[in-house]
Amino acid sequence: MKYIDYRNMKEFYTIDEICRLFELDKSELRQYCNKYDIQPQEDQYGNWGLRTMFVRKLHNFIYKEQRNAGVNQNAAPQRRDSNPWA
Repeated sequence: MKYIDYRNMKEFYTIDEICRLFELDKSELRQYCNKYDIQPQEDQYGNWGLRTMFVRKLHNFIYKEQRNAGVNQNAAPQRRDSNPWA
């Protein structure tokens, strides 16, 4: 998941905009939304998407999940007595 500057975000993102922002396809975005119970809302113009608060929240969940998966898969188990700094 790429870095997103939360300070420069707009108020509402459509589903297509979120897909481009997160570099995901719609099915992946849908799975993450269901997993973290963040459901799209309809704005006053009839567009479906998420308010900034929920985009940030979802981004944070996905970022942490992907980061932890990478750390756990690549990290070698360490024995306490083999670490000189323990």
